Amino acid sequence: MRLSTDSFTLDQCNVNNKPMKERKHSQGLNLIINSYLDVGSPNPDIVLYLPALEEISIIFQSGQVANQSINILKYLSTVQSLVTVNIQKDPSLTYIPNEFTNMANLDNLVLVNNGIKTVPVSLLTNMPKLSILHINEPIESVSIPSSPQLGLPLLWAIHFRFNLTIPYSINLSSQTFPSLSSMIITQNQYLVSLTMNDCNLKTYPFQSYPTSLQVLQLGNNLIDNVPSIPVPAGLTTFDVSNNSIVNFDHDTIFSNNRGLLLYLSNNLGFAGPITDSYCKHSLRVLNTSVSALPDCFWCYYNSTNQVIVTNLSLNPSFVCNFVVDQASQIFATNQSRFTITGNNIGWGHTQSGTKYILTRIIANKQLTVTFSPTPRVLTNYALALAPFAGAPSINISAIDSGFTFKSVRAVQSIPYTTITIELKTFNDLLAHNVTVDGVTNCNVLLWTSTTYNCSVYPQTQGIHQVKFFNDYSSLSYGLDFTFAYPIVNNVHPIIIHPQSIVTMTGNFGPNLNSPSVTLKNGIDQDSPCTIQSITPTTIIITQPPIKYHHNKFVKSRPIYCHGNGQCNTTGQCDCNSNAYYNNCSKPYPIISSASYNATNNKIISLNGDFGPYGQSNLSIKINNTLDCTVNSTSQQLIICELEKPPNYGLSSVQLQLDSLDTNAKDILYLRQPDNGGNNGTTTTSTGGSTDTPQQQCEKQTSNCYGHGVCDVNGICQCDKDFNPVDNCFTKFINTTITPNTTSPTVSFDIDGIDFQFEVVSIQELDLDSNIIKELFISNYTWIVNASTNNITTIVDYQLNTTLSSSSSSSDINSILFQSVSVLSTISFSTQSRDIQFGDQQLHINANSIKLSVNVTNWQYSSNLATLRVVFRTITINNQTVEYDCNEKEIDPLTYDSLSSLQYLRVIKDDIQFNGRFIDVALSDGRPTYSQTQLISLTQSTSNEDESIALIGINLPQCQSCILDPDFSPLLIDKSNDSGCEKSNTWRIIVGCVVGGVGAVAITVGSVLTYKQIKKRNTYNAKMEAKLKNIS
Repeated sequence: MRLSTDSFTLDQCNVNNKPMKERKHSQGLNLIINSYLDVGSPNPDIVLYLPALEEISIIFQSGQVANQSINILKYLSTVQSLVTVNIQKDPSLTYIPNEFTNMANLDNLVLVNNGIKTVPVSLLTNMPKLSILHINEPIESVSIPSSPQLGLPLLWAIHFRFNLTIPYSINLSSQTFPSLSSMIITQNQYLVSLTMNDCNLKTYPFQSYPTSLQVLQLGNNLIDNVPSIPVPAGLTTFDVSNNSIVNFDHDTIFSNNRGLLLYLSNNLGFAGPITDSYCKHSLRVLNTSVSALPDCFWCYYNSTNQVIVTNLSLNPSFVCNFVVDQASQIFATNQSRFTITGNNIGWGHTQSGTKYILTRIIANKQLTVTFSPTPRVLTNYALALAPFAGAPSINISAIDSGFTFKSVRAVQSIPYTTITIELKTFNDLLAHNVTVDGVTNCNVLLWTSTTYNCSVYPQTQGIHQVKFFNDYSSLSYGLDFTFAYPIVNNVHPIIIHPQSIVTMTGNFGPNLNSPSVTLKNGIDQDSPCTIQSITPTTIIITQPPIKYHHNKFVKSRPIYCHGNGQCNTTGQCDCNSNAYYNNCSKPYPIISSASYNATNNKIISLNGDFGPYGQSNLSIKINNTLDCTVNSTSQQLIICELEKPPNYGLSSVQLQLDSLDTNAKDILYLRQPDNGGNNGTTTTSTGGSTDTPQQQCEKQTSNCYGHGVCDVNGICQCDKDFNPVDNCFTKFINTTITPNTTSPTVSFDIDGIDFQFEVVSIQELDLDSNIIKELFISNYTWIVNASTNNITTIVDYQLNTTLSSSSSSSDINSILFQSVSVLSTISFSTQSRDIQFGDQQLHINANSIKLSVNVTNWQYSSNLATLRVVFRTITINNQTVEYDCNEKEIDPLTYDSLSSLQYLRVIKDDIQFNGRFIDVALSDGRPTYSQTQLISLTQSTSNEDESIALIGINLPQCQSCILDPDFSPLLIDKSNDSGCEKSNTWRIIVGCVVGGVGAVAITVGSVLTYKQIKKRNTYNAKMEAKLKNIS
């Protein structure tokens, strides 16, 4: 220990910024403790009496004291004469006691590496002469006084070292620290906000910035220069207004920052220049010498969120020139988001009433568009770039086509390798495909809302690029196809002939039970071999007659050139016509959907596949008479415009491209404007009637069958739980639903009366509606997976098209069907649901069944071919309903004004089955017209009262379509029937709604079969008992 009575200077503690004062009594204590000597614990109650002591410095080198609970500042708090205090490395000084205040003469306080974590507000108050505060400690919090009466009027220099663990803000003002001119903060990575307004700062306080700093406010000071040091990337506010700044190195200072709120106002000498690099900021330059601004600010001068504040005025003749870089006006979003780039595209905005939000990434250069609701089908938007009248805007179309991988893996199977892609985000209304290394198609096996399974022939060992894609988006993944076994290292001979002996060497694993060897002549054509002998390293087979190339299990083109051509001697596909590409798998041109522009019906959008070779020599006609002038083209979209508005109703489109023709029959539908609409069924009047619509309704429906009232328009307004479709005649009820565990057959079983609804087949038709090929559902089995959350039950069915029970499974169509994916989903819920169905919303009642079938990857025979889904059902001949002693004949089939089947009604033993077919389907994710037709009606051979109806739903040529029927159990309430013999019998209706939505999913067609397994008197007795319980 060294004791000195001489005073010491601030140079010894690295905080010398002011000269030492003259003293009458040169009293100073400088202690440097090099080692620890235990002489006993000091008296904690001692009171120091050092009336002339002005300076004290204690530096601990030993790092040890006798009693760590004794705080040296408590001792010194009674020495009111102290002017300078310097304490370093004292292990007992872990906090600043409240007693250490009211130090009337303290001028300089230095605390270094003692372990203090908190600076209390008491330290920064009631020290009228404190001018230098140096606390180099692991500070976690600082309490700054806010009242002027509690500040430090002479404090001019602060040095803090922070050890913050959470974001922290500091606000210093001239009211509390009027003399402050220097502030140093070290180890300050968690400092997020610093305000030093009105502090008379002459020198800029930073030589480096806290990495977490978000807000820096240095307004109303005397700063004349901002160092050319890059601010943090996350800084959002930079305020140096009301200073003396002249020069400002903008490009260096903000080189790491994407844009912020920049305050430069009231710097009278600042003249800029304001260049285009300022366009990423919101700018305040009032009362400066700035004389010009770049166009980005003038484009949005009238914006309500004030991106520019200036004394300059907007030139009335100014025209905003803005550019959006995207060449296509179709935005492919991922999770409803899409990024647009360009120049002068604004700062983004959120405006109520719009279906999108624009979020700034880099103002005027890069914005994120977020759509709500998610555009699962191609949706048109007028995108305003700012929230004011006359703001720059663009017309775009958006569809949520992006996806995110959760996992991608390959699993060995025989004779394929199965690729399983688990997806976090995925639009299952779009057709998706998978290729390996950009050339090999992966044959889809299973497709759900979260999983895509497909098979590919064995690949060489190592990493292969698996590409998952749709018409708008794609994503690749490097997948390791390295498997332990089986591995073929060598095949001899390479080119073989029928009955050749082939030797394969490699690693075939330890398990040699039930081996099989299949050589591929295309991805779906198998050539089984006869195994002569097998060991873990060698297999000898008798080879069927194909060419086989070593390490290339498939060298010929896939499956007979997809049935649309022949393989030539060089292994290339010669297509049947030049209207194909991609090894004859893709016919073109194809129109998969068409629509009129929502605001200008002279503009028509044609979606489909118009070939990869450019769209030259293009002509379009509507109904073979009206020319449609082409405005824009791409492989998936053509936009054309008519000279005059079209007529309401259906229209066909004829298109010629590269001397190739296509004709899309009834692909366009212009609906007449809605005249008000209703949820009920209107009544009809007969010629000469003078009754009002309301009176007609009351007569024809027996005043809504006592379960509602007729309004002035002749519409039944039903009581709660009664069905407006049947003029309040039926009532929704609860029922127990048991899903089918083997096939997607909808079934209600009510006291032995069983209804079933199933799809029969999927047909490909030519232009004259002749059947080209037909996939019979009964030839295959279903893979079933069920899940429930106790409210909604979902059962997924995957048709196993790779295993056919048909004896002709080796023909070309059966091979082609192996690449077709047929998915079906049955769902029902104890709660009502609103289901988005294309461009409309369907309300599904509680305890109703919704059925969906998804068909993808159909291999079409020509660009004129279309699809039809065939349903079979049983209708009742001469069916009637009795009410008020009148028998009313119920037509089993009802058509709309366009001759499309709209309703199917079947009545048997007081049970009615209703089916409603909606004339909209989604073709490749887009709404399009879909006609439902009666294919045939045949008298049943087993029951003379019944007929078998085949019903077809027609679709354009598409890779993805969905039809969604739903079924509801209802009761016919005849409690108000005065009848011939008054009856309170309840009757049951099963209501069915069939609609079309996107993703070649074709809603399950249905077979309605009636099965009476109890006698009528037994049924009536049980039904009456049940209704008595209900009532």
